[in-house]
Formats: sequence, C-alpha cells, structure tokens
Amino acid sequence: MSTHKSVLLQEVVDGLALKPGETLVDGTFGGGGHTREIVRRYGDKVKVITIDQDPSTGADITGNFRDIDKLLGETKPDAILLDLGFSSDQMDTSGRGFSFQKDEPLDMRMGQSGPTAAEILNSWDEHAIELILRGFGEERFSKKIARAIVSRRKIQPFATTFDLADTVLSVRPRTFRDKIHPATKTFQALRIAVNEELSALEKGLEKGFEALKPGGRFAVISFHSLEDRMVKNFFRDNRKEGKAELVTKKPITPSEEETRENPRSRSAKLRIIKKI
Repeated sequence: MSTHKSVLLQEVVDGLALKPGETLVDGTFGGGGHTREIVRRYGDKVKVITIDQDPSTGADITGNFRDIDKLLGETKPDAILLDLGFSSDQMDTSGRGFSFQKDEPLDMRMGQSGPTAAEILNSWDEHAIELILRGFGEERFSKKIARAIVSRRKIQPFATTFDLADTVLSVRPRTFRDKIHPATKTFQALRIAVNEELSALEKGLEKGFEALKPGGRFAVISFHSLEDRMVKNFFRDNRKEGKAELVTKKPITPSEEETRENPRSRSAKLRIIKKI
C-alpha cells in the first residue's frame, strides 16, 4: 500500500491552471499523486505525459528530465511540473539505501547507471568526499566526517546505510538539540552526487522552458536551499530578459496542517513561471 503523500497538491493543480485540450508533462512522476489529482479534477479534458528515471514507477516514459527535449520529441507541452522530492515509497521501500532508518545496501541510484554511494565512499579521496558533503549537504562537519569515512574504509569498506550512519554518529553524536538526525545532510549530499541532481535540474530547467509553448506554465517544487536557489535564479533571469513572468512572486510553502500531517513536506517550496 502506498504511503506517499504528494506535497502542495491543490496548490500545484491550481497554479498550473490547465485548460481543456492542454498537455501537461509530469517530469518526476514518482508516486503519481499530482497526476492522479489532475486526472481526478480534469478527467480526459487534459493530456498528461509522465516521465521518471525509475522504471518501477510505471511512468509513460523512462528517463531523466534532464533529457526532456529528447524524451518529448516534437511535443510542445502547455505545462511542466517537476517535483524534486523523493516519494515516500522510494525512500522507504526501494531497498536502495536512501534512508538511514533501515539497514540497506548503499546504492542510492534512481536509475541503473553510474557509481553507487558505496563506490564513492570507498574510492573517492577525502577532499572530494568533503566537497560533496559541504557543497551538496551544506554540512558544517564535512571535514571531520570525510576524515572518518576514509579512516573507516581502511578497516572495512562501506556496504550498508548503517555503516555510514554509524560513522557520522561517531563524529557527531545525537543531542537533544538536534532537530534532524546528524546523518541527514550526509545522506542528502551523497544522493545528490550519485544522481547528479543539480546538473540534471539545471539542464531540465533550460530544456523544459525551451520546450514549453508560449503562455505555458512551469512549476517546480524544491526541498533544499541549493535546488530552490537554482530555480529562483533561473526564473528571475528569464523574467529580467522578458521571456517570462512570475506566477509566484514568493515561493508557496505548505500550510501548518500539511506539515503536521506530512512532516517531510516542511521544507518544500513551490515556484511557478509563465512563458511569454
């Protein structure tokens, strides 16, 4: 049974403002919640094309939204949605080591290509690992954690999520002041590195905006400051160049009720732009 709750569900559907006969591309299908709500609200009056790099989601197209131009071919959508969060199902049931809550193999790949998280931890040098933790996780203890990772792998290579979580905790024991688990930022940083998420976002924004019909809307939900900064700057630059107008002057964030019901939504930010 699915445990996934789509974030900012009504805000996304309202913000996309689809009209009968229009086509939406859901570029990060995941648990499919936003698409389901759009189908529930519009029925067959709108067409939805779903994309996801994880073949197990059942999306129409398997691929990364960084290649949205190739994946769509001649199709020019009226709206594009990118939800950059991980569905709860992917986090909890994939068996690929996205969460430190379960002891699973340290894979973290959304698709099937590229190095796994374990391969990075076991072979990249200390400075490269520190840069990942600092750059992608904004982890204050990046230097100490990177040193501990390199020391530990000399004794025993990293294989599972608990190996990594225990190593972080050896440097940063949990205290009552911690709002999040001390390993949260390390896991986030590794996942971003493994899946090249920031370069994928950069390309997806550029190619998606290019593919969009004039008058079309582009909605992006981000979950951490690095992603949000990229989206904010991209949208702002296109507005300055007269190519778009901002539908959301400030990001839309979840209500208190939503964050209470779904704590994972607390850091979500929705930004929408309209192509001129």
